[in-house]
Amino acid sequence: MKKWTTALSMSIVSLGLLASPGITEASVGTQEERVPIYVAVTDEQVTKEQLIQILKTKLPEMFSTYSNNDFQMSSMSHHYADDLTIRYELMFNKKVNKQTEGGSVTFKGDNLEIEHFYFNPANLKDALFPGKITEDQARKIAEDFVKKVSASGNYSLSNNVPSYYYGSRLITEPITYSFSFTPNENNIPIPDQSMMVSVLGDGKIQSFYQNSMPKRMSFEESKNIISKEAAINKMKEQLNLSLQYTIEYLPYSSKPSVKLVYLPAPNVIGLHATSNQWATYSGKVDSLQSNATLQPLAPNQLKTPSPITLEEAKAIAKQLVDQQENTTKFTIDHAYEYESNDQAVISVSYSYRYRNGSHGSSIEFNKNTGELVSYSDFFGPIPFDEEEAPKNTTPKLSKEKVMELAEKYVKELAPTTVHEYAKANTDPSYDKESQVHHVSFPRIKNGLIVNGDNVSVAIDDEGKLKSFYRYPLNIEEWPSAEAKISNDEAKKIFTEALDVKLVYNRLQNEDGKYELVYFPTVKGQEYYQLDANSGQIINQYEQLEKEKVSHPTAERELNYLIQAGAIEVKDAKTFNADVAITQGQALNMITKSITYFYEDYYMYRQEQPPVSFEQIDADHPYYKVVENATRIGILNPNEDELNIDQKVTNEQLAVWFIRTLGLEQAAKHRDIYQLPIKDAADVDPDKIGYVALSNALGLQKSDQSMFLPKKEVTYAELSKSIIQLAYEIAEKRNSGMYYY
Repeated sequence: MKKWTTALSMSIVSLGLLASPGITEASVGTQEERVPIYVAVTDEQVTKEQLIQILKTKLPEMFSTYSNNDFQMSSMSHHYADDLTIRYELMFNKKVNKQTEGGSVTFKGDNLEIEHFYFNPANLKDALFPGKITEDQARKIAEDFVKKVSASGNYSLSNNVPSYYYGSRLITEPITYSFSFTPNENNIPIPDQSMMVSVLGDGKIQSFYQNSMPKRMSFEESKNIISKEAAINKMKEQLNLSLQYTIEYLPYSSKPSVKLVYLPAPNVIGLHATSNQWATYSGKVDSLQSNATLQPLAPNQLKTPSPITLEEAKAIAKQLVDQQENTTKFTIDHAYEYESNDQAVISVSYSYRYRNGSHGSSIEFNKNTGELVSYSDFFGPIPFDEEEAPKNTTPKLSKEKVMELAEKYVKELAPTTVHEYAKANTDPSYDKESQVHHVSFPRIKNGLIVNGDNVSVAIDDEGKLKSFYRYPLNIEEWPSAEAKISNDEAKKIFTEALDVKLVYNRLQNEDGKYELVYFPTVKGQEYYQLDANSGQIINQYEQLEKEKVSHPTAERELNYLIQAGAIEVKDAKTFNADVAITQGQALNMITKSITYFYEDYYMYRQEQPPVSFEQIDADHPYYKVVENATRIGILNPNEDELNIDQKVTNEQLAVWFIRTLGLEQAAKHRDIYQLPIKDAADVDPDKIGYVALSNALGLQKSDQSMFLPKKEVTYAELSKSIIQLAYEIAEKRNSGMYYY
């Protein structure tokens, strides 16, 4: 099987910064994407039939009814700059009861192992609330699936992520249980080789993914290691905490928020179990430095912003990227504008075309400042066999030279924001396959590191820029850097909860070499923070379950919506689900159940916020709910008389539900409907069509053929009706008739 190398004959320095202010004033960022490099598949490599045979052998119960014609193989294989293992894509789809199910599978390497699997069922109704399986049953299904597709027979279930996360989940989306499995060596976990499995609420596998493994692995022997107690005691004595900012996203908010927290020093991995030295990203050390002062890359802004046009962005992109050999053809495919993080962004897409394949990427600029937002180019048209791969994998550049070049690029490409970033607090990492050095510069604010915001730079062994990322987060409110909990108090809380976990940790800049390290854990979790103002230990992946309510007929529905944030309950003990609900409360409950909508949607937009109902202006507590309901068609300002505090009735709810389903035009033809209910005469004539459709679809249950159109709706009744609405929406989505 063949491999493909990457090369990029380009340097911003050699271009003299393109003699363009658009580049010299660049500011870039974001988490670096792993860009696939595509190459045409040849007949002697892998055939579609081979991949189908593997899939049917491993998963016969899923694919026994599929014919070869139900599969399509991509004509392009792909690899990555930091992982030259070839991947092949197999797509599948077929009709089931007049609806289409399908998905895709990625096979990798000489053994064609399943790396990624995704399945989209023909019908999701059975996976919607309440689902057909329990969490324990889902876990067993996930375990059985991993046994069939994983190359490793020794693995364990990880507890780092919740199996089911409500968050701001919509009632119209399927229940999904997610599980993480970690392979073991000598019964010791290898965290960087984890596998993720998602199981739908009806028991079907939705997705599977396993991290790439090194081709050759070696593991340190678990002999003569220090005891767990000794490791804990050393950490309690020497592991210091540092005050930092951390970025988090709250449900129903499009904006990141910032929290002041205590965390161990960012360079520390854990304690090496055989040498009793500290394992850090810079190597093993005998002792840890006290919290060092962060040094900004520059004392002040180096340049002021300079806006650019679409044509200027295309010209800069061509100068920056079009530096390949004559064997390739460089083309700018298209350019467009969009908004991201409250910034006007210009994106320029380009491609290299060569004899047996092509590679495309894009470069993005901030339209209003001329700064570079993102750039990545791992171009590689030249194939080589495995035996022809570079034998010398020793970095040509010293650590000091890499740091010098990386800082130079940041100053040249991010001159307007360079002073907001600190010198790197970890050593560069080096990928031997791509021969690229990676450096990260953390953002600083008020003298503290900002977790979740950094500049990432990649440089090849010739000192040329390979990628540069910076998506600055628009943070409007920063907490004070003065913590209410002192460092000593935080250390006491931390040490009391501290535990350790023995794992195999891959050595940086080494080929598949793993050594034994004790990871610090808190409450059994490897990911944690200590709130610097409350002293509370926080796990970002831990879901805090809200207090549940009880009810004789709608308990499951009520608690599901409460956990998902669609119903707000201050005190579960005093909450009465049988009281009538107001129009405002009902609209809030419906919109949060069926749409993702951020409450600050209009707050940060430049245009004047809309006011659809005169009495509900931008300062009204239900303003965002009303505007969202108007935006998706539940409310009609030209026809509705909205009274937020008035109780909602059955017939009013019927109008909202039918509008939600996009059936209002049919409902308006009231003369064609006959209501099969005893109290039809009590229905408002203008609402006959709505009530007829709602009743026929089973959205609102009639009691002994009585619809009770004027009856006020309760929380419990609305909870059960929303579930029926969700089923109808799911049905329409399956048939392609629904647009939310």
